[in-house]
Amino acid sequence: MDKEILLYRYFSNQLTEQENTQLQELLKTDSDFRQQFDFESSLKRIIKDKENKDLKTKLGGFEKAISEKKAVRTLWYGNFGKWSIAASVVLLVGLGWFFNNLFSTNYEELYENNFQQYPNTVYSITRGESAKSIEGDAFVAYETGDFQKALYNFHAINEEDRNDYVDFYMAQSYLQINQMEKSKEHFQKVIDENGEFAAEAHWYLALIAIKQEDNEMAKQQLNELISKYDYNKDKAIELLSELN
Repeated sequence: MDKEILLYRYFSNQLTEQENTQLQELLKTDSDFRQQFDFESSLKRIIKDKENKDLKTKLGGFEKAISEKKAVRTLWYGNFGKWSIAASVVLLVGLGWFFNNLFSTNYEELYENNFQQYPNTVYSITRGESAKSIEGDAFVAYETGDFQKALYNFHAINEEDRNDYVDFYMAQSYLQINQMEKSKEHFQKVIDENGEFAAEAHWYLALIAIKQEDNEMAKQQLNELISKYDYNKDKAIELLSELN
């Protein structure tokens, strides 16, 4: 296994017993690997310490605010009790919002930051020249953003005449019109048939899972991509770290 992936899997708590044995052996025999391991361990500890300090500071501020609200309620309960209680409720609601946003993953933002429509890389269309086949019509529509028409033409191609990339671009078209289940079905078909775009299909299935807030499925697809392919490997590793 690639050493960088091995380190990544260690720090994200995903090592199998076999991989852990490999890591321990490398720590004993590979000085460069050991140096990188020690550096990343120190870096992770520094980041964690800083996050803990920042969190304690924020919590201290909220604790102080709650104490002040309690004092106000005790002093002025006779005349302003209802307003104090209301203020405390607002504060608690705010705290709930704070913790929810502090520890939750912003799936929509992750999706938007990583999604990009896959370009037509398989069918050459000369500018100003009309397509002369059903497949050509499909790709002209795809390139011009008419995804409904693209799908109509893709479906019109006889299955026995379809190139293996057609399912990939059908999945892309369904994704663009927000028909996620249809998109997933065609991406999965590309993977099952080990098609030309199998790696890319894993990437887009991970993005769909993120959009649907399915954390486990997103991680599963990204791990498959990282372990088997080079396509978007660095992005996949970075995205996986955001989900853990």
